[in-house]
This record gives sequence, structure tokens and C-alpha cells, in this order.
Amino acid sequence: MPSDFTVLVTAEEAFPAFERAVLAARSHLTAGFRIFDMDTRLRSQEAQEIGETWFDLLAHLITKGIRIDLTVSDFDPDMAADLHAMSKKTVEQGAALARATGADASQLRVRMHLHPAQAGLLPRILLAPAVFHRRRNDPALKDRPSFSLPPLHPASHHQKVAVVDDETLYIGGLDLNDRRYDTCDHTLPAHMSWSDVQVLLRGPAAREAREHLESLDEVTAGRQAPSRAPHLLRTLSAPRRLQLPFLSPRILLSEIEQAHLTAFRQARHMIHIETQFLRSSRIAEGLAEAATRNADLRAVIVLPGTPQELAYEEHKGLDVRFGIARARSALKTVRHGFGARLLVAAPVRPVMAARETRATLAGSPLIHVHNKVLLVDDSYVLIGSANLNGRSMRWDTELAVESRDPVTLAAARRKLLQHWWFDPLPSEAMDCQQSFDWWKREISLNGSRLPKNRTGYLVPFAVDRNTDVEQDLPGVTENIV
Repeated sequence: MPSDFTVLVTAEEAFPAFERAVLAARSHLTAGFRIFDMDTRLRSQEAQEIGETWFDLLAHLITKGIRIDLTVSDFDPDMAADLHAMSKKTVEQGAALARATGADASQLRVRMHLHPAQAGLLPRILLAPAVFHRRRNDPALKDRPSFSLPPLHPASHHQKVAVVDDETLYIGGLDLNDRRYDTCDHTLPAHMSWSDVQVLLRGPAAREAREHLESLDEVTAGRQAPSRAPHLLRTLSAPRRLQLPFLSPRILLSEIEQAHLTAFRQARHMIHIETQFLRSSRIAEGLAEAATRNADLRAVIVLPGTPQELAYEEHKGLDVRFGIARARSALKTVRHGFGARLLVAAPVRPVMAARETRATLAGSPLIHVHNKVLLVDDSYVLIGSANLNGRSMRWDTELAVESRDPVTLAAARRKLLQHWWFDPLPSEAMDCQQSFDWWKREISLNGSRLPKNRTGYLVPFAVDRNTDVEQDLPGVTENIV
């Protein structure tokens, strides 16, 4: 069984731990994921003794009498057709599971849930020409009506969480499919790399997460207030009462954003952030304000060298271009506050790249960063599903956990920081009052060293990278990306 707060880095650690927690279930498994593919291979020895995939593991649970309730996110069929298809696949797998085991609806529920907030009529009319163009030119949308007004669901459920018996909680940024699997030493090619962080814990947060999942339909429809959850942090939204002119949903909870801003204000020496996206102007301004008030405050931010869609798929859609513009703006704000007290880094594999592309940096293949981590001094840690963009802070359904417990913090900091380095970190690199200079020196040197001579995965982030594809959209809310 897990300790009260176990940090799991990459799927190499997280997937086997999740499997073992599920195998220990005595009554129920309740889960909510953005992506949950039952064809995902099992990784732990205990689970492999049962079968090869999560389909086999869930079938085993059903034969033991375990009740399973799985909700996967559904997506706007026009704007995210590929994700919509993945959700349908999971529901079909659930139906196959019911047939294979004979489970009825009281024991097995697998469904997809589309966030009920829709764009108002005016934004739908304004965006209709772009949607009609997609329907005509995207083979994935061939079955969509050519000219019906698109519904446009701007928000989604981005949480990745599972509850076992109201006792064990699995929570963080990691969905379940084989694409998300990577090893702690990141030996996979760049387009398959996936750095992520998950937490396995016990305590009252587990029951609160189950209640959150069970009330999600009613809460996000605006028919019920969010459940009480003092041990969780959430982002929740619902349809506006008057949606006509608005693209955005009504914000119900922005606890994760508030927790970040509060932690920034309380920081004394060091803020350490790992995130897929830093695009929120509110987060950037909160960091800059904290740095302005406290001349001793320093920050390390770990980001992917290039957004995944651009690095590996050469996708240059307007959403990608706008996202890059928002990211540059946010980093400019943070740099203005911190100056030389800011270090921004990106991880790469310690091998030479065959050629320079958007998927390389400092002559090496990128490691994709999907982590959602905040460490403040030796006093605070937050891990969850939310990126530091307006969408995660304000619109999408997100979940996170935090801790101020000294024992938990010491273990979490050691695990999270050590992940980026090859050899055990010296005390200087772990001390929140001294570590900045050590990290800055080593990361700077790694940027100019041959891969075989580097001390870790991190190299300096290229701030002016990908400016050729960025495009700001004045008047468009940053929360859309």
C-alpha cells in the first residue's frame, strides 16, 4: 500500500503502482481520466500474472465483485475529432468488458462525458466559417453535417484521477495509454518521450475525489454546488446563465490558480515549477510581483523545448500559434520581475540528434514535459493535472493535491529534483537557499557540452525559439489555449 504521499515520476513508476493499488481493491474503483485505453499494457509483475492489458485487469476485478465506475472526457466533435474518437473507443471497450464478464450496470459503468458548457450563439456564428472549412477538409469530420451551426464546447475534463475503496487516491497529470509510457532515464525517441508526475496517497482526499467524480455531471451542468473537498484543489466551470455573447463558461472554482498565487506571495527563497504550458498572464504577473517584493527570491521553471503538436506533428494551427505567443508574453512578464534570478530550462536526451529540427535543442532530442509541479522553498508542494495556462486555471475540470508536511516535502523535493540529474545531487543543489547558482551553472554548461559530458537532462530554454510561427490574437481570451 502507498504511504500518505508517494511521488511517482514517469509512467515507469506510476503505471505499476496504479496497477498494484487497483489489485488491492476490496469494494470499488471510481476513476475520471482524459484518456483511458483498456488496451494499455500491464507493467507490474502482479498484474502481468493476471493478463496482458488493462482490459484483463478490469475483468479480473469484476470477477472479484469489485464495482467499477469510469468516466472519460468527451470532446467537441468538430474541434477535437481525434480525442472524441478515443473517448468512443473507451466506451466500446467498456461494452465489450460487460459482455465478456456478464457485469450489469450496477457493477460496471464506463461512459464519456462532454463538458456541458457551450459557446453562446454569437461566437458560434462568428466561428462557423472556420468550422465549415474543417468539416470539408478534415477526413475525420467527413460524417459531420457540412453547414449546421457547430455547438462548440470550449471546456473539457482534464483530470486524471482514480479512487480505490475511498482509501487510496491516484492523482496527477498522467493519462492511461501506451503513448504516455516513458522510463525514468528517458531512453525512448523524442516523439515517444513523456515526462510526467503522479501521486499515490491515502487519506480523506480519496473520499472527496470520489464524491467529486460522482457529482461531476450535476456540478458542471450548474445544477448543484461543488462538493466540499478541503483536501483537494479544483478548477470547475459550468454554463453561464446568459451565454449568448460569451465563448467562455462560468467559473465555479479556481482553487488551483489561487493556491499558486498564494504560494508565490509566501515564497522566501526558491520557486520551482515544472509545467507543460506557462501561458497564464495571471500566473506570470503573480510570479513577477513576488519577485519584485522579495529581492532574495529566485525561480527555476522547467518547460518543454517546443510544444508537442509543433515538435512532433508540425501542426501549425491557429491554436498552436496563439499558444506560442501567449507563452512568450508570459515569460517576458516573469523575466521582467526576476531578471537574472530566473532560470528557464528544458530537458533533452543525452544523445546527439541526427539533425536540427523543432524536436531538438542544444543538439539533442527533446524530452516532452507533461509535469504539473510546484515546489516552494522547503515548505510547500502542489501536484495535479493543471497546466499554468488560462484553460487549466479557469475553464477545464482539474484536480490537484498539496502538502506542507515536512516529511512529505523532503521526500517529494528529493524525488522531483533528482529526476533531472544523473548523479546524486550534492547538498548545495538541494538547499532552497543555495541551489539556484548550482543549477544555473550546471544547466548553462550542459547547453554547450557534448551529450556524453552533461551532468543531467536540462539545458537552457531557447526563449526566442519558434517565433516564426507565433501569432497573437488581440481581443481573444488567453483561456482558450
